[in-house]
Amino acid sequence: MPFDLKAFKSDIVFYIDNYERLEDLLNEIDNKMEKIKHFFNGREKVLLKLENLEEKISDIPKIMAKIKEYRIKIKAIITDEYDEKAPTVRKEKDEEKTVIYLKNLRSGQKISHNGNIILVGNVNAGSEINAGGTVVIFGSCNGIVRAGLKNPHSYILTLSINTPLLQISDVKHQLNKQYNNPVFVYQKGGKLMFKEII
Repeated sequence: MPFDLKAFKSDIVFYIDNYERLEDLLNEIDNKMEKIKHFFNGREKVLLKLENLEEKISDIPKIMAKIKEYRIKIKAIITDEYDEKAPTVRKEKDEEKTVIYLKNLRSGQKISHNGNIILVGNVNAGSEINAGGTVVIFGSCNGIVRAGLKNPHSYILTLSINTPLLQISDVKHQLNKQYNNPVFVYQKGGKLMFKEII
């Protein structure tokens, strides 16, 4: 089954395995949640583990919206297997925490955080994101994004990008190309590298 969940001592993890059609996955989430929704009190915040995150990045907002219908919030998206013995999101240092924003950033707006930032929305021209860690944007990026200000191994992942300036750690890059597909941006050898996901 592509959708499953496990309750650990300190966290609940929703697992989404490989799936073919988003509609089928959303139906399976409905079927399972209808059976177990009485276990939740409307205040839970869970972790989401998604296989092939890069390939399914454009589906994330709809998956999060479906889970939110059951009054459950996603507090972080994890890319590695959950390890109960490892520090959880609640125990991470401030500079390592992930914050999730469900909004569009309009011109003149800015968000800053010492850790990772996940934005479900668009970064419009004239807006800005500054993050100590990784930045993941489930939307288009037309504003300025600075990532890795505290962690040089961070990256930027967005559904499309047409921005005047990107920065990871101390490496800056002025784009002269527009990417209309999801793109993974990381630094290597003092340069920003762009991997388009088609």
